[in-house]
Amino acid sequence: MVRLGVAVVFSIMVATSIGAEQLPSILSAEGQDFLMGLGRMAADDGPVVAPELPMETPMEAPSSGGKEVKSTRRAFLYSVLVPGLGEWYAGAKTRGLVFFGIEAVTLGVWSSWKGKGNDVEDEFRAVADEKWDPLNYLAWRGSTISRNSSITHALPCSSYVDVYLETGNFKGCDVAEIQQYYELVGKYDQFAAGWTDIVRVETGNPAQPTEVDSVENFLSEQRLTYEIRRDDSNKYLKRASTLSGLILINHVISAIDAARVARARSEGVDEAALARRTRMAVVMQPWQRRQVPMLMAYKPFD
Repeated sequence: MVRLGVAVVFSIMVATSIGAEQLPSILSAEGQDFLMGLGRMAADDGPVVAPELPMETPMEAPSSGGKEVKSTRRAFLYSVLVPGLGEWYAGAKTRGLVFFGIEAVTLGVWSSWKGKGNDVEDEFRAVADEKWDPLNYLAWRGSTISRNSSITHALPCSSYVDVYLETGNFKGCDVAEIQQYYELVGKYDQFAAGWTDIVRVETGNPAQPTEVDSVENFLSEQRLTYEIRRDDSNKYLKRASTLSGLILINHVISAIDAARVARARSEGVDEAALARRTRMAVVMQPWQRRQVPMLMAYKPFD
């Protein structure tokens, strides 16, 4: 009992000491009053109000150096539509002009070659309409020489010959067959009998279509000229087709480059670093005994 009494007395003394002399705290005075509930707040009959704590300052977005952040998606779409426009939007105007220049040059050359190919095609088709007679060919095909020959061939659009003779065109015949018609009459020997200027090689005298037994014994100057013009048309159209692929590639590469430039600008990449990235150039390369433009991508090592 004595020990218990001493412990109680000691506890009261400690409590009194704490109340008399406040221990240091990391809390503010308001915080201590709120948490400890000391006599000042206990004596107040009003409601206990929590102290107002300071509000945190929201984090600021990372600075872009005062420059407007460009959308990589928008830059990509701009260059898909018009090569170089995405780079221009992203602020890389020189790169934009390069891609746009490639587009302008290739479109100009494509238009020229396409137009020449179509013009020459119209020219040699007009020659065939005037100088190649399908009735002469059908007469040869029904002859004894044709039946004994291995070079005979069915005429494309043959079921439309009557319409062709009346109207001057194969109205109703499939476009692919019409193309084949004008291709075959000059390209293959079995259609040589249809040319109206066919002559014998030995004498140079005109010959009847039903007399043609081989192309070695008969000649048509019109056919030779026709073949040259047909080849010229095909060359122009094939070059235009090749440029169509180059134009498409320019759109794709420009779109990817524009997105990369927009992202790099948003990350604060400087002009020198952008200049060291992959570059594009149009060069002339030999291809099938002629020079054709090619788009090349390269990365400088300096």
